[in-house]
Amino acid sequence: MQSPDGGDERHRRTAALTMDGALIRRLLGDKLRDAETYWIAAVVGTLINGYGQLLVPWFRGAGDPFAAWAAECQVRPALTTFSVILAYAFPLAVGVTSSVITRYKNRRIESVADFPERKPDPVFRAARDGRLVEIGAATSEFFRKYNVDTAQSILGEAVWSEIVAARAPGGGQLIYFDAENSYYVVSYAPTAQDQVNVYMTQLPRL
Repeated sequence: MQSPDGGDERHRRTAALTMDGALIRRLLGDKLRDAETYWIAAVVGTLINGYGQLLVPWFRGAGDPFAAWAAECQVRPALTTFSVILAYAFPLAVGVTSSVITRYKNRRIESVADFPERKPDPVFRAARDGRLVEIGAATSEFFRKYNVDTAQSILGEAVWSEIVAARAPGGGQLIYFDAENSYYVVSYAPTAQDQVNVYMTQLPRL
């Protein structure tokens, strides 16, 4: 286990693009599959349309707001249709964007509840002395294969010391695991039990 001497910046850029792109696509997909997203957009869009298409003309003395809206549809059908659609599209876009941005900012905190069996890369929880506390099935098999029994044995003393000293979620450390001849980017998040969740993402070989 050693840190790489060269090519760090290139690997960091590749890692950032790979991880961030995949994460944003997953968060976007999660939000779009949530039925509540569309219910909220429908309710807000209906309120916007009701106010803009009916109440505003009525406030302005247009008489029957429904008759005024029907007349508007006949005079400017394309513009009226577009304004109705926009009233629904706007809250949908805002809701999806806001959710994705919020979850992206909180991605390391969220990951505690998603301690993944599905993730093929090493994911584990360790005590501050490096003792392994919890590992997934795939990680357990990986650790047995390479005789990894502490956080330091895969991350190295220097990186682990930096993680323990951070006391806050972080990441971006690039390590080279020579037993596998692979580069990994490391992210981490301390827990309330004075332990640390560690997430390793393997970089594609260039």
